[in-house]
Amino acid sequence: MGINREFEEYHRRLYPDYDKFMSALRKPQKMSIRVNTLKSSKEIVESFLKRNNVPYSVIPWCPDGLWIDSDYELDTAEHQLGYYYIQNSSSMIPSIVLAPEPSDRVLDLCAAPGSKTTHLAQLMGNRGVLVANEASFVRVRALVINVQKAGASNVTVTRRDGIGYEKYPQRFDKVLLDAPCSDVGTARKNPGAIDRWTMDRVKKLSNLQKKLITSAYNCLIPGGVLVYSTCTTSREENEDVVEHLLDEEKDARILDVEIPGVKTRCGLTEKTRNSVRIMPQDNDTESYYIAKIQKEK
Repeated sequence: MGINREFEEYHRRLYPDYDKFMSALRKPQKMSIRVNTLKSSKEIVESFLKRNNVPYSVIPWCPDGLWIDSDYELDTAEHQLGYYYIQNSSSMIPSIVLAPEPSDRVLDLCAAPGSKTTHLAQLMGNRGVLVANEASFVRVRALVINVQKAGASNVTVTRRDGIGYEKYPQRFDKVLLDAPCSDVGTARKNPGAIDRWTMDRVKKLSNLQKKLITSAYNCLIPGGVLVYSTCTTSREENEDVVEHLLDEEKDARILDVEIPGVKTRCGLTEKTRNSVRIMPQDNDTESYYIAKIQKEK
């Protein structure tokens, strides 16, 4: 991992423990999987791992999540059949925080490649209505494949600009916006994320994220809940985006985010204290940011 001076200067101001943060980013990332209970069970997948002498341990915050403690090839026939999904352990958290009910109407606004869509379908027990949207034609193909492979039969896939979804107001009980971002959290498996990081790119992404979060919020019914998440670190892509929504929408209320089993840090601004940052040095995960917002009735 090379040195990006602009990245370093920014993140030293952001994090007093910058050196620990960077040390964690330089460590190999732990592999993890999520058991797909729409097709399989934890017992079946654990039995498969044991037969193949693959060490594993349970992810504390996800009952169906397993850390794989080896370099075992995970793209097996069982994976292709949809018995489990290869997914970063922190990526499992936004769906858990959204906590969809089987009767809910749910929108995953930026859904590809389908990690969270398939998790949401699993949490809903394939009931209710789950709309998975993706703007990119190339990425929507991966989304459709993963939805089919998972057996997620309550999912409808759409290909629209996420900003344009505000044309369909008050349609959903819950919305997940895992927004396009500068991907600093992926640096443990993709060091190029830091090489590509510039303040100019962060500002452009922040402008897009502000438009997307407004669109996502407008899709909620009164009383509905929005979860906004990114796998990145900049305040401009996280707290500033949430503050933008809170300032624009007077009926928006930020809720506490509680994730048993995860060490979290509070949001960086007074208005966003109830949101959380998940740090790689605290949980041996990606960096993640999560905010939970309710539209008051």
